[in-house]
Amino acid sequence: MNICEIAKVTKTDEDKLNRLLRVATSKGIFRALDNGVYANNSQSLVLSKDDPNTFRNLILLYEEISSAAKYLAYDLKLHTDNKKEQMTAFAKAHNGIELYEWLSLPENKERLEIFNKGMVEQDNASGKCLYQDYDWSQYCNTKFVDIAGGIGGFLSQLLTSYPTMKGVLYERPKVIEMSEQSWSINHKQLLNRVQFVRGDFFINPPPPADVYFLRSILHNWPDEQAIKILKTVRSAISLTNDSSSGHEMATYFKPKLLLAERIINEQSQSSKYQMDMIMMCLCDGKVRTKSEIEKLLDKSGWKFMKITSCRGEFSVIEAFPI
Repeated sequence: MNICEIAKVTKTDEDKLNRLLRVATSKGIFRALDNGVYANNSQSLVLSKDDPNTFRNLILLYEEISSAAKYLAYDLKLHTDNKKEQMTAFAKAHNGIELYEWLSLPENKERLEIFNKGMVEQDNASGKCLYQDYDWSQYCNTKFVDIAGGIGGFLSQLLTSYPTMKGVLYERPKVIEMSEQSWSINHKQLLNRVQFVRGDFFINPPPPADVYFLRSILHNWPDEQAIKILKTVRSAISLTNDSSSGHEMATYFKPKLLLAERIINEQSQSSKYQMDMIMMCLCDGKVRTKSEIEKLLDKSGWKFMKITSCRGEFSVIEAFPI
């Protein structure tokens, strides 16, 4: 498309837009043809909302990341003797409001939608290896709870692959509202096997189940909150064995916790360290080592059993209640 047409469609200044596209082209984004014509390439297509491999919303999230990164130096310094009172870099950039509280504000509804769609795009990119390299078939006859699973992209994959699996999507009320709308359009055939449950994983235990799955959750939180989340999930296990719960165990399946997390070790890719910095700035979270994950489990009523490394960045940690 010619730069004149692009400027008209986007209602932008033609000269400034052309200069911007020149920079993008020099970085390998878009192709510059003759007579002021620009064309898409594999790099630019991921910016398109209609491309099946889009990263559009994930990239848009850098508005939040960059606003927090400005205050990295602030985040490194201790501003109070009480670490619990230490404000994150994100909160410093947003009038003292922390990330998840900020996303839940009515005026940030559009940013919340971008955040949730960005998580789906991340799933599509990194979730493929997670889905392919771990044996999910062992849970084909279970009741599987995806805790804080966004709008349920990963859960829908599992339910599609395993017709005898039952699923629960446990999320914040506003996210569940989006999830129900999405599933009613995209996954109608699965609605008879999924429950949408509103809750707060710091307060409300998820419903009784066989498998409790937390994917990319613990890295969002410092140790104290991560332990609290794990304890809340652990408290659901006693309900599982209560005959009044209405949950019938398939044959017999000992309840299990699954954590899908990036794990730092001596061979870690730089992207894991970068994610660790992003988590630190956004929400005082961290990407942990295997031993750090084990300590969280020990302090919250779980016993570490096994870790499976997947291609890409994720590993799956299995734990049983103690």
